[in-house]
Amino acid sequence: MFPERRDFEQMILNTGTGILIHEAGSKNILWANPAACRMFGFTLEELKPLKAHHMSSQEVQYRREVGVAWLQSAVVHGSSRKQWKYRSKEGADFLTDARATLVRCEDGPVVMVEFRNISEEVELQEELSWVSESLQRIMTHTAAGIVLLDNDNHIDDISPLAAQLFGRTPAELSGVHLEDLGRCEPRLTSEHVTERLGNASGSVSIQQEVIKDDETTAWLAGELEIVAHDGIQSRVLTVRDVTDRVEWERKHAYQEANLQYLSRYHAMGDMAMILAHELGQPLAASTNYLSGLKARLSAETVDARGLAYGIDQVDKQLRRAVDIVTSVKRYVRRIESTTALMDLNETVEESLYFVRLRAAEQGVRVYSAIPERSFFIHGESVLIGQVIINLCVNAIDEIVRPTTEIKELAVETGQIDDNAYICIRDQGRGMTGVPSDRLASGVFSAKQDGSGIGLIISEHIVERHGGAIEYLQNEPRGTAVKVVLPLAERPPITAALRDFE
Repeated sequence: MFPERRDFEQMILNTGTGILIHEAGSKNILWANPAACRMFGFTLEELKPLKAHHMSSQEVQYRREVGVAWLQSAVVHGSSRKQWKYRSKEGADFLTDARATLVRCEDGPVVMVEFRNISEEVELQEELSWVSESLQRIMTHTAAGIVLLDNDNHIDDISPLAAQLFGRTPAELSGVHLEDLGRCEPRLTSEHVTERLGNASGSVSIQQEVIKDDETTAWLAGELEIVAHDGIQSRVLTVRDVTDRVEWERKHAYQEANLQYLSRYHAMGDMAMILAHELGQPLAASTNYLSGLKARLSAETVDARGLAYGIDQVDKQLRRAVDIVTSVKRYVRRIESTTALMDLNETVEESLYFVRLRAAEQGVRVYSAIPERSFFIHGESVLIGQVIINLCVNAIDEIVRPTTEIKELAVETGQIDDNAYICIRDQGRGMTGVPSDRLASGVFSAKQDGSGIGLIISEHIVERHGGAIEYLQNEPRGTAVKVVLPLAERPPITAALRDFE
């Protein structure tokens, strides 16, 4: 035997590729190298008598007839390649890349089958394909666009959806600086962004206003983060369209500002009416007393006691006017106040001053039950006071009706769990047949000329303070209006309304 032949034999015996030698005519196994025996788990002697169906997968595409035809194809054409799934002695299937080659030997033609196990390769390929396809689907169909930036915030790559959000094509956006498409908040060069992205795992939320070519404005919100992969770090921006949300927030802010204006406007109007109405009586009385004093001074004899009485009465009326003006000034001074820690009971007492003025001229008695302790809440005193005055005036308008027998208004404050409440009661007609939720929505007004706008404003003010208003049947008759507000340093109300008796 030549040395070269012995070297070839050693290579065949030590290769990791499995080799099977089949007789060309019968397709019987004549020989197998050690690698093939290891893959099958059979010895050479065990392999030789086996047929294709003994050592192949039981799946239909690997049945015996197909295997024989494959080997026969090599006999006819010289070679044939196929993925074939063999079965080991333990019954485990393994997929192989197999090549059958016709070899003419001295003793007759044989078919040499070279095969290697590719099960792991195929599994890995399928996994990679799935990941690649999934990423492509995400890049194409997800509601969030993906933008890959370089260290100078120029666009390296961008998903189709992200490009669509900017109103361009991916090709048009390649190499464009992100902030050239619209101002970012915070700025990408700001210290905050630099510091956050300086941390390898850091991220920062940004919002961008984009003016598109058609001059429409879009608001985009995204998360810019550093992603480490293959030993490098990339800036990845996940961005989505939040135009609807931003427009809603702007509209809501406008409505809030308008509510503030309307509330303060009504407060100023109420104060002006109080001044015009309530100051009229003491000023008129003072004028009458002064006229009397002038008449007494022009008389032949001056009654000192009469003059002193007249002066005292003028002083009393003017002091009353001063008290009214002082209270109004104190109330109006808070109209431009902001949210602060306030004592609800103090606000109720101040509001009842004006309520009693209105009630007195209508012949309505006002009873209050206000504890000496304080109920502190976060809010605007003037707005809460406006709610109290509005609800009390509505109740007074009901009480003064001829059909209301008991001309009394009752106001009380108290605490329910972590919330303070104000309850305003009358014994008027009540709300028979009227759902309580329609009152707060402004759909119902007991007045013939009422629009319910005061109730709408009151509801919005209370809701903005984290509370709620509910309209209930009073016992034995009439209406009980309950305002519940969260106490300071406590969570907003939840079920406190239903716990009130």
